[in-house]
Parts: sequence; structure tokens; C-alpha cells
Amino acid sequence: MLTGSYFNTVDNKGRVFIPTKLRYGLGERIWLVKGIDACLYVFTQEAWSAFTDEYVTNRTLKDSKARKLQRFILGGSRELEIDRQGRINLPQDHSDYAKIDKDVVFVGCGDRIELWGAEVYEREMNPDTLDPDEMMRGADEAVGEE
Repeated sequence: MLTGSYFNTVDNKGRVFIPTKLRYGLGERIWLVKGIDACLYVFTQEAWSAFTDEYVTNRTLKDSKARKLQRFILGGSRELEIDRQGRINLPQDHSDYAKIDKDVVFVGCGDRIELWGAEVYEREMNPDTLDPDEMMRGADEAVGEE
């Protein structure tokens, strides 16, 4: 299970080190995907297959929202190689989408890693505006809807 938050920087060639604690078990190739929030997702091949099976590819072509979701997720995905130093090269369109300039936050989220531009992440997770109790109630309601 991928957990924890780690801060890093993108070098002038667009490369960033994946933190060692998150890199363990990823393998040499990963999937980088434009996320639902203003972030990027990193999946192993196995987790990517499970994610697309559950949320993307089993949708009907009759539904315009499903087609848009498929274009967004599958069209915004890249298979990347982790180099010998543990770095990935962030494509410019992905960096632009997640507003990653120099500082990046890696967040372990169970089956995936999220990459956030540091400023966006700090706004999203601002302790002055977060309400863990409300988040828990919202998550409980979402589970009840499935």
C-alpha cells in the first residue's frame, strides 16, 4: 500500500525523483495519468489495469459523458520508464495540467501515487479549511451510494 507525503523538485530537464519509499514495488515502468483533481496519478501496470477496468473501459459508448471520460483518462495517460536513478520525466502537458513548476508533492494514496504542484496541494490540504469529520461523512455517504 502506498502511503505518506513527500516533497521534491523538478529539475531543469523536467525530471523528478520518485521518493524511495514510494518507488518500492513500482517496477521499471509506470503509468502517468491526468487525475480527476488538479493532480497526476501514478499507477503500476496492475493497478492501471484495475483502475481502467473499473472506472473507464467498461462504460458504454452510447453515453457522451463516458466517452469524454475515456478521452480524458486514456488520452491523458503515458507509460513511462523509471530511470536507474529513480526518476521519471514529466511530460510538459502533464506538468501544465497539474500546475507543477518546480516543487512537487508525492502523496501515497493506496493503489496510486498522486503528484501535485506544491502550491495547489497546500491550498487543497490547508489545515485551516479542512474538516476531517465532514470528509469522513462524505466518504461514508459515497460508499452507501455504490
